[in-house]
Amino acid sequence: MISMVHKVLITVKSSFEHSVRRDIKDYLFFFDRDVDVKATEFRGVLIVETNRDPKYMAQQLINAPIPEGVLTSIVPIIYEGSYNSINDFIGIIRKHVGSDCRDYIVRCRLRGSSIGDNDCENAIINLLRSLGFRALHRGDTGCAVIIEGLGNWFGIYVGPRSFTRV
Repeated sequence: MISMVHKVLITVKSSFEHSVRRDIKDYLFFFDRDVDVKATEFRGVLIVETNRDPKYMAQQLINAPIPEGVLTSIVPIIYEGSYNSINDFIGIIRKHVGSDCRDYIVRCRLRGSSIGDNDCENAIINLLRSLGFRALHRGDTGCAVIIEGLGNWFGIYVGPRSFTRV
């Protein structure tokens, strides 16, 4: 099952997890009084649950007065679901890449998965290239496809890179 969600997945420096979690919640409270910041079973990985647009909240985090060395990645999650194989991502990505982007950087971080990050990235890059897009592992592009996995849960972001920090 795949559904529209309002989450932002963030990674923080492990030793700062507890204090940063509180700082993030306090800061985001100004933008959403119902915001919640939850720890996950994976060290250094937090999920922000919000009633606001996840891209808006990610942008607030990017501009937050929290050092980049502590708040290491920020990814708005627009779609989530469960997965067993890479094919579970492919159909969703195919639906959400658009003509507003020609170049994509691709990132996969599948924690606790038997699927390797490189295998995931290569499959998505091949898909994007077959659809006529330019897709890269690294480089300077205006858009991104990011898959975040925690066990068999996945979250996807497809869109302008300006809403992410990876």
